[in-house]
Amino acid sequence: MRRKPGPTTNRALLSGGPDPVEKLADLELEAYAAFGYKNALFLKVLDRYHERIVANAERVLKEGPSARDAIERWLSGFVPFCSGIKGSRGCLSVNAAADGAADQKQVRDRIQRFNRKLEELLRNRLRADRAQFSDAFDPAGSAHTLMAIYMGLMVLAKDAPDAARVRATLNQAMKLLA
Repeated sequence: MRRKPGPTTNRALLSGGPDPVEKLADLELEAYAAFGYKNALFLKVLDRYHERIVANAERVLKEGPSARDAIERWLSGFVPFCSGIKGSRGCLSVNAAADGAADQKQVRDRIQRFNRKLEELLRNRLRADRAQFSDAFDPAGSAHTLMAIYMGLMVLAKDAPDAARVRATLNQAMKLLA
């Protein structure tokens, strides 16, 4: 499906060069042909994004001599995304929810499943190392609190806070696991 020649196309034809608008339209059609329309494409991207983060969390949370050490390494890995120092601000999942995409049931279900999985990984590691904490320590409550901190930092990432401030926040969060 080609676009009708327009002002941009006419300029491209006169200059003998390719029309960038037409090239983008062709790429868009190719992507839709391969993945379906925008919503289906977004869902596939979101699923792949979640899979990468969960796989990384599984790997990092299994490593280390203690739950505290593993969780600190996992959370510290998000500093570039929470501060924007790598040019990325936040998390696709959190940004989608904050921008209203979670109003769509399929998106909301995926985000909830992702959040539950991350919280489960945290809770399992904390329970596995339960002996390292005081008698009053609550692994489930701590996992939920850590998820709230992670989500909050990802929401605040749109403001590109200073990386030192993000690290200071994570240091405070780690005091939960003292």
